[in-house]
Amino acid sequence: MNRFRPRRTRHRKHRRAAAAWLLGAALVAGAIGYPPPAGADELDRSQPSKSYDEFIDAVWAYESDIDPSEQSYYNDNWDNPVESYPEVEYPGRVIRDDNGDPVEATGLTIEEFFKIIGIGHLYSPADPSPDWRLIQSNVINYLGFVGFQFQESDLVDLGYYEFETTTEMQITYPIHYVDVPNSHWAHGVREFVAYPPIVDRSTIVRDVVVFADDFFTGKNGINNYADFTTPDKHILVIKDHFENKYQGIVSGLSARGKTLQDYLDTEVYWNQLDPPVNPPPGGRTNDVKITLSGLLAGAHLRGAEGVVSLLVDHKNPSDENGTYILQYVQDYAGYDTPFGNRTSLEIKRRRLLRPDLAVIGNG
Repeated sequence: MNRFRPRRTRHRKHRRAAAAWLLGAALVAGAIGYPPPAGADELDRSQPSKSYDEFIDAVWAYESDIDPSEQSYYNDNWDNPVESYPEVEYPGRVIRDDNGDPVEATGLTIEEFFKIIGIGHLYSPADPSPDWRLIQSNVINYLGFVGFQFQESDLVDLGYYEFETTTEMQITYPIHYVDVPNSHWAHGVREFVAYPPIVDRSTIVRDVVVFADDFFTGKNGINNYADFTTPDKHILVIKDHFENKYQGIVSGLSARGKTLQDYLDTEVYWNQLDPPVNPPPGGRTNDVKITLSGLLAGAHLRGAEGVVSLLVDHKNPSDENGTYILQYVQDYAGYDTPFGNRTSLEIKRRRLLRPDLAVIGNG
């Protein structure tokens, strides 16, 4: 499913993750008894492996707009007008103009911004050690996306939630948020009935995400919204979410006669995709190494089908915020994952070091 990632407008740091060939070669060479390439020891010390937990933390900081490394910025600007963000009636309920577009609030202090996204009561500049995961789990953006920026359909896909429904004229309609053009919300409209191909089935589409306690299924002890925004439970959902995206990528590629091994450790180029982007945004390099963690991040933004389209069809779509799927693939490359990690990298390195070795990977 395509994902809308609204952002506040302050310039953000891009979390870049470049692959370290010599480090990987050193690790593999050591494991099979061959000397590592020159310089690998130095890289081994300076480029440690990045864990799956670090991957989740990096994506979560960006998605929630709450980055623990920016604590000094939050404290220094607690009372300073430094932020811009859409106005809300309350956290998760955007205020729109007559055209259906969000109304932008400017000159917000950090205190005001935190109140808008529902975490004002969880943070104090006087606290030297905030509970960052509790704060991140409780963020509600102006469209109602929660924590890791989940919407109702994400939790339905994972079995944690059921859509609210209503029955009219013997037809049962699910009710939930769907990403549609803002013009649908002109003149105060907040929901409408949508039909295929906008949605898979006839649906009452809301303009914001709404989670209600009655529709949580109890999976993994998540019985209500309060459970869902508890850090330990939220992390369970995040990990299930990425497993779901991984399986979606694998099955989507299989349906096209492809496998992950066909693409891992290959490169794509910003200026050779559809649409071509030159120069790449944010000072990124034109060449992008395909890694599993990058693909998982891309699937979080644009769905597993978006990743398959990138790999097979060379499509690089952006969301309404102008964020390309390749940005996530590039920015979150090179982390470990529980789904095979750097399989294709290891195959290439072992063949380079020992061409006579037969290596079988598992993607």
